[in-house]
Amino acid sequence: MRRFAVVFISTLFPFSLLTLATQSALAAEPEAEAPPAETPPGDTPPAAAAPPGAVLVPIADAGGEPEPKHFSIEGNPLALIVGRYSITGEYMPALHHAITLNPFYVHAPIKLTVDGAEMDIGSLNGFGAEVGYRFYTGKKGPNGFFVGPSFLFGSYTGTQTGSPDRSFTSVGGAIDIGGQAVIGGGFVIGGGFGMQWTHNSEEFNTDNLNLASEIIAGGGTRPRFLFSLGYAF
Repeated sequence: MRRFAVVFISTLFPFSLLTLATQSALAAEPEAEAPPAETPPGDTPPAAAAPPGAVLVPIADAGGEPEPKHFSIEGNPLALIVGRYSITGEYMPALHHAITLNPFYVHAPIKLTVDGAEMDIGSLNGFGAEVGYRFYTGKKGPNGFFVGPSFLFGSYTGTQTGSPDRSFTSVGGAIDIGGQAVIGGGFVIGGGFGMQWTHNSEEFNTDNLNLASEIIAGGGTRPRFLFSLGYAF
């Protein structure tokens, strides 16, 4: 609504100036069809009146707020710790409201701790995505404090030495809170934390597994941390 008002006013203002200038120009044109009246002998002709017209006084630029960003692309370097490679896209159809899409690829080693020593016994691989919503308090686009929920989905395959491959799916949801800033021409930096809950189609014994494989294969309720770097336009 605010953007529509700005576009409407910016369209109406030059049109009003053009109409005013056109009316002034038409009013200033002399009537060519009416001949000048003859002045009786001995009378002094009246002084010519100043032509009607409008004086346009330039108005100083008020320096309004810049147009908010509607799109952003960001990455989360913290996710690399658990072998998750992702990119987040945000679209803001209206000020303060963002729709988020976060496709990801997972490649995490499965390590088992035996007698204090870690052994590499396989890997977890798969694809997934998050679709969510965020409410931002800022006016530059995806900036300010934010809060919002998201839906998670993933499909994975676990490969272990001496065992057949096991495929499973994971679904769940999360809610995040944090802050984000748009700096300069569009550089984005932000951070936050949240809680997520996931349910796997198969249950796994995650005792003595490393953090990355435990998070992916374990499911349940877990905290999560956000750190975003990217660009808004």
